[in-house]
Amino acid sequence: MSSLQQKKTTKQKLLESSAVIFTEKGFANTSIAEICEMAGANIASVNYHFRSKGALYRAVLRYTFAQSEELYPQNFEHKENPEVKLYHVILSLLQRILSRDMKGNFYKLVAKEMAEPTAASENIIRDIISRKKERMDELIREIYGKNGSRKLIARLTYSIISQCLFLSYNEKGRTRHIKELPLDLDDVEGVARHITDFSLAGIRYYRNLDGEK
Repeated sequence: MSSLQQKKTTKQKLLESSAVIFTEKGFANTSIAEICEMAGANIASVNYHFRSKGALYRAVLRYTFAQSEELYPQNFEHKENPEVKLYHVILSLLQRILSRDMKGNFYKLVAKEMAEPTAASENIIRDIISRKKERMDELIREIYGKNGSRKLIARLTYSIISQCLFLSYNEKGRTRHIKELPLDLDDVEGVARHITDFSLAGIRYYRNLDGEK
């Protein structure tokens, strides 16, 4: 193996190991030493490949998001009934959240950032979330119609996304305190169908209220 290939292998191992540990423990509670131990690398290699813990963390955010995009794409451009499109977007989001096939998990990293924001993330999470929210707002408006106010559309978007996030972000707590089995990908289509139907009923309710005015 060439020295260049060896460097790429070390960098990838560091990236994957840090993705796993940052997802589990968050930025502040993760040490470079434990990342290197999992990766089978030395601390100097982190400085060589990423310069700092913060830069490594930002690389992990980009890496985990790219994984989710590749494995579970969200096709907002698909030319189909918008209500069907909503189901597929919700399904993709749930798959991303519940997947065990990725090294680390972008959406669980986002959950930790929402609870305890870090300066190390810079604008990466904000930029990704704002783009995703904008696309979801467009889809909800397509379903609702042109009369929905900006505030209402935003609230409907947050309501839908929150249903998805609740099912995974507190997985350990629900398992311990409510004694519920954790969700996995075997459940995901049924849950996506439920969230879609429930959300569409809410959208129709507000649309009917608008029609009565």
